[in-house]
Amino acid sequence: MSNPSGRSKFQRKAIWVVSGLGLLTLAGLGVGLPMGGAEPAPIPAPAGGNSGLPADRVAAKLLAFDVTTTANGELEAREKIEIRNPLDQQSTIVQIIAEGTWAKKGDLLVQLNVDDLQQKMDEESLRLESGNADLVAAENAYNIQINENTSKLRQAQLKVTLAELALRQWQEGDVRKKRQELTLAIDKAGLELERLAEKFRRSQELLIEGFISKDECDRDEVAYIEAISSFTTANLAMRVYDQYEYQKDEKTKLSDLEEAKSELERTRLNNEIELTSKDAKRNNQRASVTIMRNRFEKMTKDRNAATLKAPADGLVVYSTSMERNRWGGGDGPLQIGQQVYPNQLLIILPDTSEMVASIRVNESLAGRVKQGQKVTVKVDAASGAIFEGQVDSIGVMAESGGWRDPNLREYTVRVPLDAKNAGLKPAMRCEAKLILDTVPEVLTVPVQAVFNEGPVQFVYEPSGSRFVRVPVRIGRRSENVAEITSGLEAGRVVALREPRGGEATVSPWDTEALKKLGYRISEAGQVLPDGPSGRPRAPKGAPSGAQKVGEAAVEKTDKG
Repeated sequence: MSNPSGRSKFQRKAIWVVSGLGLLTLAGLGVGLPMGGAEPAPIPAPAGGNSGLPADRVAAKLLAFDVTTTANGELEAREKIEIRNPLDQQSTIVQIIAEGTWAKKGDLLVQLNVDDLQQKMDEESLRLESGNADLVAAENAYNIQINENTSKLRQAQLKVTLAELALRQWQEGDVRKKRQELTLAIDKAGLELERLAEKFRRSQELLIEGFISKDECDRDEVAYIEAISSFTTANLAMRVYDQYEYQKDEKTKLSDLEEAKSELERTRLNNEIELTSKDAKRNNQRASVTIMRNRFEKMTKDRNAATLKAPADGLVVYSTSMERNRWGGGDGPLQIGQQVYPNQLLIILPDTSEMVASIRVNESLAGRVKQGQKVTVKVDAASGAIFEGQVDSIGVMAESGGWRDPNLREYTVRVPLDAKNAGLKPAMRCEAKLILDTVPEVLTVPVQAVFNEGPVQFVYEPSGSRFVRVPVRIGRRSENVAEITSGLEAGRVVALREPRGGEATVSPWDTEALKKLGYRISEAGQVLPDGPSGRPRAPKGAPSGAQKVGEAAVEKTDKG
C-alpha cells in the first residue's frame, strides 16, 4: 500500500449512500496517512473563502443548506369528473365528442348503442303486462277465498247450532213427550184391564145365574185377555224406550253435535289453508311483478344513461390518452364503433383551474416526505415554468414499477399548485424538488470532496505538492454538500477530485485516530463496518436500499 502509483492494486470504488437527510458521493483509494508520523500541517484557506485556491480545492466552511430530492410525475386536475360506461353489458360507441373540446354542462359526450337493450325492454314489457294480469287474478282469487271461507264457516257454525238445538229439543221435549205417551198408555191399559176384569167376573156370575149366554161370557173373557196383553205391551214399550231407544237417541244427538263441531273446526283449518295458499300465490306474483318492474325500470334507466352528458363544464380528455401517458402504448383514442366494457372509464372532465402535481417518490425516501413540506415543480411543457406548492397527501400503498421495472416501488405524492390561468393541462410531465429538511449552519464540504475506503470516510488534504487522507465522519447531506461532524475544522482545505497516480501519500490508517472519530476497530486492527451488511452504515434515520441507485450517478460525476 506504500506505492501510490500502484493504481491496479487499489481499484476505485463508488457507491451512492443514502443518509437520513440526503445523498453522498463516496470514493476510495488505497492510500493512507504516514505511519507513526505527525499529520502534516493543513494549508489554511485564504481570507474570503475559496478566493485564491485552485479550482480543484475548497475550504471547509460553515453553511446552512436544504436537503432535497428530485422526483418526476405528471399534472392532474385537483377536481375531475370520471365518465364511465354505466351499462352492465358490453356496448359500442355510436357517437363521441372530440377530445380537447371544452364541454359545457349538459353537452353530449358519448352515446352508446342500446339496440340489444331496447329489444330486451320490449320483451320485459310483455312479461310485465302478463305478470300484472296474473297479479290481478291472484288478488281476486284471494278475495273470493275470503268470501268462500266466510260462507263455509257460517254454514258449519249453523250446523253446530242446529245440532245443539236438536239435542235440547230431544232432551227437553221429545223425551218428556215420549215418556208421557208411554205412561199414559200404561195407565190407560191398566184402567181398561181393571174394567174388563170386573166385567168378566160379572159375566161369569151372570152366566152361572143364567142371565147371559155362554158366548157373551166368552167375549168378555177375550176382551179381558186382550186388556192384559195391552197392559203388558204398554209396560214393555216403556221398558224398551228407557233401556234402548232413549240411549240410542241420546248418542245419536250427541254424535250429531260433535260431528257438527268437528266439521266447524275442519272448516276453520281448511279456510286457513286455502287462504294462506291464495295469499302465498298473491305475494309470489306481487314479488314477481316487482322484480320485473324493477328490471324494466333499470333497463329504462340504463337506456337513458347510455346517453352520457357532461355533468359540469370541463376539458374533454379520453381515458386512453391518460393510459398512454402513464403506461405507454395503448390501442389509440376512443372512436365510433369501439367496444366498451361495463364500468370502463371513457372520458375525464378535469377542472384545470386547480392543478395538482402527482409525483412518484421512491419507497426509500417516502418515509421522509411529510404533509406540508415545500415543493418546487418545474413543467417543461409550460416553457419550463416553476411553481411553488406544499405536500398535500402521500399515497397509502406503494405502486409497482410495472413491467418496465417490477422491483421498483414508489409512493404517489400529491402537490397542489398555485397556477391559475397558467395554461396547465393534465398529463403534462413535471419535475419536482422536495425540501426534505433544512439544516442550520454546520461545517460542510462539497460531496465530491468526500471518499471512502471500506467503512472509513475521508477527504484528501493538500500537503505541499502531495495529498494525504484525513478520516472524517459524515452527517447530513444534500445533493451538493455534506456535513462534517468530526475530523475537520472550518477553513481546512480539501481536494475536490481524486488525486492522480503519484499525488497521494499512501499509508495505513492510524487506528487511534479512527477510534477518536468513533470507528470500530477489531482486535486484529481492522476497521469494522458500522452496519451488519458490511457497507458503511448511514447515520440514524437514513433509508436503506438506494445505494445501487446512486452508482450510476457517481460514475457520471466522476466522468464529469
